[in-house]
Amino acid sequence: MKNLVVYFSLEGNTRQAAEIIADRLHADILQLETVYKIPKNKMKYVIGGMQAAFGVCAKIKPIGVNPEQYDRIILGTPVWAGKPAPAINTFLKNNVSNKVTALFTLSGGGDNERCVRYLKKKLDNLGMTVALADRNHPYASENHEKLNHFMEELINGK
Repeated sequence: MKNLVVYFSLEGNTRQAAEIIADRLHADILQLETVYKIPKNKMKYVIGGMQAAFGVCAKIKPIGVNPEQYDRIILGTPVWAGKPAPAINTFLKNNVSNKVTALFTLSGGGDNERCVRYLKKKLDNLGMTVALADRNHPYASENHEKLNHFMEELINGK
C-alpha cells in the first residue's frame, strides 16, 4: 500500500508527528506551505484562528505530488479555533479527499474532538484518528504512546 502523509505545521508540532508517522509507515510526506505566512507571534491567534473559524482556504504553494497516485492519505493538522488549519481546507478542496482515511490533530487547547467531528463531515472514508497535544501542553507526554497505537492500527489495517 502506497501511503502519503500530508500535513500543515506552523510551529513544528504537527511536522514532528508527521515525520514519525511517515518514517514508521515508509510513507511519502508532503508539507503544505501557505503563500502568505501566518505570523508566529500572538497575531497567529487573530489571523490563523479567524481564518480557521470561518473555513477559509489559504493559498498554498504547489504541492509537487499527485495525491491520486496514493492508496491512502494520512492527514495532519494543528487545531485552530476547533477547526483545521486553512491550508488543510485548501488541500481537501483541490484534491482527492476520498483517499484520506486517517487523521492526526495537534492542539494546545484541547479542542481536537471538535476538529475531528468537523473533518468527518468532509471526509467520507475517514476512519482512524488520534488527538495529540502540542509539545508545551501538559498532556504532551502521552503523545508517544498515542502515536504508537495509531501507527499500529494503520499498519494492521484496523
